[in-house]
Amino acid sequence: MIVTRQRRKPFPFGRLILPIVAILAIVGAFLWPPSRAAITAGPLAPMWQNLGARFAVVAAPFHFAAQNQLIARRNHEIVTLQAQLANAQRKLAATESATTALKARVQQLDAQVAQTRSKAPPALVKPAASPGAFGATSTAAGSNLAASATPNDRRVAADWAAMDPTNAAKVVQRLPVPYDAKIFSLMSASDVGAILDKLPAAFAARITQENPTLKP
Repeated sequence: MIVTRQRRKPFPFGRLILPIVAILAIVGAFLWPPSRAAITAGPLAPMWQNLGARFAVVAAPFHFAAQNQLIARRNHEIVTLQAQLANAQRKLAATESATTALKARVQQLDAQVAQTRSKAPPALVKPAASPGAFGATSTAAGSNLAASATPNDRRVAADWAAMDPTNAAKVVQRLPVPYDAKIFSLMSASDVGAILDKLPAAFAARITQENPTLKP
């Protein structure tokens, strides 16, 4: 039995020449301005419009999908921008609230200082007394100062006690001596002594003269 091998036939490239030439001719007709004008606006215009209408019907689902994708992307951008706007509004509201609270605190402190400077208590009249009665007189003077203290005075006393003695001494020197003496009457002896040590000797002497209970 004789078996013969069949040779593979070569690919007929010649058959592709005419379709390729036709495709290139069509593309060239659309790319060349005179031929394109003749197709779209010349005698071939009705056929071109008919083909365009059919192509629009075929491509409509693709346009709808593209529009849906575009709408979804824009909706996502809108949601992102709305979230950023809400976050910025919250930060702005928090900043405005903190600013308002700070301004109110500053105004309150300014009012307290102005009231303290304008409403200094009258000087206490100290009657002459024997050395043995000095302790009772001093105690009575300190008790009178503490009795006339307001809740705000007690808050100031707590603030001075919590401050560094050097910083507290700077604040004390800016206020009237009678007011300082009244605030000191509300503080412990150790806190008062620490602040008096940081004051000039003359100023400390005036405070102790106003409130004899501060004398060692």
